[in-house]
Amino acid sequence: MASALKRKRGAVEVSETPKRAKSIKTSTNDPLQKLSSTNAGWEAAFSPPTKTKELATTNGINRHESEPGIRSPSPEVLDFEDLPEQDQWAQEQAYIRSKLQTPKSKIWALSESIGGRMINVDPVFSVDEKYFIVASRTALHVYATSNSLLVRSIKPKINGAKLDTRIITYCLSPTRSNIIWVACSDGAIYSIDWTSGAGADQWWGISSTGCVHMTVASMKSAGRRRDVVFTTEMRKDGRWRVTANELAQPDSAIQTVARTIYTSQNQISFLKTAKEGSAIVGAAGNKIVLGRLKSTEYDTVDKIKYEFRVFESTDSISSMDIKVSERSGTDDVKKSMKRTPVVDLVVGDVRGAIFLHNDLLANLIRSQDGSLPPGISLAPRKLHWHRQAVHTVKWSLDGNYIISGGTETVLVLWQLDTGKQQFLPHMSATIQNVVVSPSGSSYGVQLADNSAMILSTAELTPTTNIAGIQANVLSTGESVESTVLRLRDESWKPPLIQRIPAAINPASPSHLLLAVGQTQEIDPSDPLVLSSPFLQTYDLGSGHNISRQALTRSNVTNVNATPSAHRLSEPRVTHMVLSHDGNWLATVDEWVPPERDVAFLGHQKKDLEADRQSRREVFLKFWQWSHENNTWELVSRIDKPHTQEQNSSYAGRVLDLTADPESLRFSTIGADGVVSIWSTKTRKRDGVVVRGKDGKAFRNWYCQRTISLGKSELLGENENISAAAVTGCVAFSEDGSVLAAACSIQNGLLQLLDPDSGVVRQSHTGLFEGHIAKMEFMGQDLIMLSDQLLVFDLVSNETRLKTRFSSNIQQLSDVQKREMMHLSVDHKSRTFALALPVRNSEETYEKPLICRESELFIFHQDEAEPQLHEISSAITALLPAADSEGFVVLDTAAEVRIVHKKGSQIITTLAQSTEALHLEHEATESVGELLRLVDDENDEEMDDYEPITPDPTLDGNDENDENDAPVVSQQALTEIFDIGPSFALPPLEEMFYQVAGLFSSKPLTQKMS
Repeated sequence: MASALKRKRGAVEVSETPKRAKSIKTSTNDPLQKLSSTNAGWEAAFSPPTKTKELATTNGINRHESEPGIRSPSPEVLDFEDLPEQDQWAQEQAYIRSKLQTPKSKIWALSESIGGRMINVDPVFSVDEKYFIVASRTALHVYATSNSLLVRSIKPKINGAKLDTRIITYCLSPTRSNIIWVACSDGAIYSIDWTSGAGADQWWGISSTGCVHMTVASMKSAGRRRDVVFTTEMRKDGRWRVTANELAQPDSAIQTVARTIYTSQNQISFLKTAKEGSAIVGAAGNKIVLGRLKSTEYDTVDKIKYEFRVFESTDSISSMDIKVSERSGTDDVKKSMKRTPVVDLVVGDVRGAIFLHNDLLANLIRSQDGSLPPGISLAPRKLHWHRQAVHTVKWSLDGNYIISGGTETVLVLWQLDTGKQQFLPHMSATIQNVVVSPSGSSYGVQLADNSAMILSTAELTPTTNIAGIQANVLSTGESVESTVLRLRDESWKPPLIQRIPAAINPASPSHLLLAVGQTQEIDPSDPLVLSSPFLQTYDLGSGHNISRQALTRSNVTNVNATPSAHRLSEPRVTHMVLSHDGNWLATVDEWVPPERDVAFLGHQKKDLEADRQSRREVFLKFWQWSHENNTWELVSRIDKPHTQEQNSSYAGRVLDLTADPESLRFSTIGADGVVSIWSTKTRKRDGVVVRGKDGKAFRNWYCQRTISLGKSELLGENENISAAAVTGCVAFSEDGSVLAAACSIQNGLLQLLDPDSGVVRQSHTGLFEGHIAKMEFMGQDLIMLSDQLLVFDLVSNETRLKTRFSSNIQQLSDVQKREMMHLSVDHKSRTFALALPVRNSEETYEKPLICRESELFIFHQDEAEPQLHEISSAITALLPAADSEGFVVLDTAAEVRIVHKKGSQIITTLAQSTEALHLEHEATESVGELLRLVDDENDEEMDDYEPITPDPTLDGNDENDENDAPVVSQQALTEIFDIGPSFALPPLEEMFYQVAGLFSSKPLTQKMS
C-alpha cells in the first residue's frame, strides 16, 4: 500500500529585538532565609511544582521592568519571575518556553556552531575519491582527501518541532554521483547536491513516526532508471517495516510513491542493498533478513515486490556487509534459481565473532523447498579474534579480504584463502566504521574519539586525518553492546552530565584546551563516571585539531581488561588552569579504585566505602610549554596536595584550582578546608643552578603557604572542623592582592586572604546558601553561585544583585551542582555568564538525561536583569573569550559557540570551509613570492636613493617629513602575511589596514651623534 508523501519547505525564522534592564543595589543587613539542606537528587529536583508560587529560572527576558507583566524587583532580593500556579510540570515548561519568544538581546548574539560529533554511520567517498564526506548531528561536512581541509559544510533545514531531530544516516546516490541522500530522525529525507549544497532547504516526509535507517539503490524498470530509497521506520502499532520510496521532484511528471515491502516484530537496525536493488539484507536483533527482487517488470515503485527469507544467528548482530555477484555456470541450477544472485554475507556479532555466509540467499531458498544439495550446509565459517562486539566489518573490493574493527583499537585484515590475519594496532580509540574506496586503494576509518582517517591499502599508512572536538556527548541511541550483560563500571548517582575541564590559552587565544577521554558517549539512562586522561588542543580559528597528549596514565593500546573481564579504569582530570602568560598549565587528576576492587574486604566487616576513599590517588601537576617540542612537559608532580580531613593522612579531593592573574602562582582548596598557595623556585643540584640548553634555569613548584579556614570562633554549633568539605572555591582578585576562599565546612562564611602573608583580612557571613558551587572576582565585586546568585561589592559591603533560584535548582545534589552549574567572568566587557541545567518534556524516569538542556544568562556588572537569556543543549564548559569580549560555550553535542557582541569580529569566523572563505582554488602567487616582489621593488628604489644628512637644527618634526616615503622591511610584511596556512588568515580588510599602517607611518628620525 502506498503511503502519502509530501515535499515540504522549512519554516522562516524571524529576528527579534530586546530591551534593556535596570540594576539595583541592596544591603546585606538582613540574612537570607535558609532553605532545606536535603539533596534529594535529580528526580526530586524536577518534580511537578507545588501549589505555592515558585521562583522560576527565567527573568524578564531582555525586557524593561516598566513593561506590563513584569514585576519590579524586590528591594531585598531580586527574584526570577514567578510562574503561574499550575499542577502539571509540562505547563510550567510551556510557560518558560513561551517567555523565550520575547525580543532577543540587542547586545549579544550566539555565533554559528563549529565542531560537532560525527554520527556513527559509514562515511562516504566521492566517486573520484577526491572528497570524503562525514556528518554531524545537524550538518554534512565535505573534506578534501589531498589536504584534509574542510571544503564545504551543508546544513539541511531541519524541522525544529522535535528537540532531538538529527541526521541519522546518509548515502551517496548510485545514479547521480553529485547527489547525497540524507535521512533525519523525524522522517524527513533530503536529496542534496553535495558539490553546491542545493536542496538542503527542502525535504520529503516519509513517516510521522520517524526514520531509523536508510539505504539507496539505483533501479531500472519500464525503460527508466531512478533512485529507490529504502527506509526502516516504526509503525503506529509498535511493529517495524521496510519501505521502498520513489521520491520525485516537485516539477517532475513522476509521482512520489512508496510501498511497504517487509514488516517485523523487532527493530530493523541495519539495511543494505546490492546489485541495483536485486538483493536487500537487514538485521533485526539476531535475525538476518534477506530479500530478492521478484521481477523488474513494474512501472512505479508502489508495484515493486520482494521475496524474503529469515536466518537466525547465535547472538545479536552488531555489523554486517553484503557482496553480490552474478551466478555463473547455471547449467545444473533450476530455472527459478538462475535469476537469484550469489549473495555472500559477513556478519559480526556482539560477542566478537565473525561469520561468513557464502551464497546464503540461494541456500536458504533451497533448504526451505528441500532442494539443497547434500554436502552443503547453512552453517557459516566462523572467525574469532575480537574480545567484544565487532563494530564494523567490510568486504574488500576483490572479495579476498574482510576488514574488521572494534573496542580493541586494532584494525584486523582477514585473508580468506589462507586464514592469516594482518593487524594495524594502536589506533587512538574504538573503531566504529570502515569503508572501502570505490577503487579499493584506500580505507576510510572512523573512530569513537570523533576522528577519522584515510589509510592506503598498500602501506596501511594515513593519507588524510580529520579530528573534531573530542568532548563528552549525550548518546542518542542504545549501544550495539547493550544486549549483552556485561560488568558495568561506576556510574553517577544521582545521574548527571559530567563537566569538562577546559581553558583558553592567553598566549594563543584561538587554542582551546580540553581534558578528554577515550570513551566519550554519555548514557542518558545510567551515565558512567568517564575518565579524561588526555589533553586535546583545538584551534577555534581554523576548526582543526592541533594535538593530543596524555596527562595521566592511560590504557588505550593495552589489553585494557582485567582477568575478571572488568575494564581498567583510568584517572580523571578534574581541574585545569593556565597561568596568566600561558606558559604554565596546572592540572589535578584523581583516581578511586572501583568498588569491585575492594569487595574482598567485606569479610573483615570494614566500611568498604571508607576504605575505598582511603585508597584515593590525587595528583597536582605543573606543566611547562616547550617551544622546541610544541608540547606540554611535566615539571613537578605533587602527590596528595590535600588530605581528606585536617587530622587525616589520606589523600583528599582538590575542590578548586585557580591562577593568579598577575604573577606566577596558583592556589587550591581541598576537602580538608585548607587553602594552599603554590609558587616556583629555581632548581638546584648540590647548590648549583640547573640550566637547560638555552641557558635558562629550570624551575620547580612547591607549596609556598597553607592557610586553614577552620577557625572555631567562626563555626556554627553544628559545624565540625575535622569534617571533610564537600564543596569549596578560591578566586584571586584582578590584581592578585586578594584571595577569596569559602568551603562547605563553614556554611555561608567567606574569608578574604592576603596571598603574600596568609593573613585573613576580612570575613563575611551569610553570603551564600547551602554549599557554594562557583566563585569569581570582577573588579571590586565578588560573584558567588550556590542556591542563589549573589554579587557582593567588597568595597562598600553592599549586595549589588541577589537572585534566589527555584526549588528545581536548590534540590539538586551537591555533585550535580558542582558538575552542571557554570560561572564565567569576562573582565573586558564587565559581564559574567551563568549556565543552569533545565529539564525538558521528553525526559523520562528511565532516561533522566535525554535531550538535556541548559539556560544561559549573561549579566552586566551594573545591571540587575540579564542582557541575554538562551536555552541551548546542555553546557559542559563555559569560558571567557581571550581575544575579544564574550564567552566560549561547549555543549553535549561537542559543538562550540561564541557569545559575542553584535557587530564584533569573533575568532571562529575563519573556522569555515574553504568554499565559505573563497579558497577553493589556490592562489597563482604564494605569499613568499609576493614578499620577494615587494623586496625587489624596495631594492630598485634603494638603488636611486641618496641618503640625506639632516640639518642639526632640525628636531625631526619638519612638515616635509610627511611626504617622505616610509621604508617597510620584509620582516614587517612577513609578520602580517606569513602567520599560518591560507585558511587561517584573518579577514582581508584587517590585513589591508595592517599593510596600510606600515606604509602610512613616518620613517625613523635620524639623529646627529
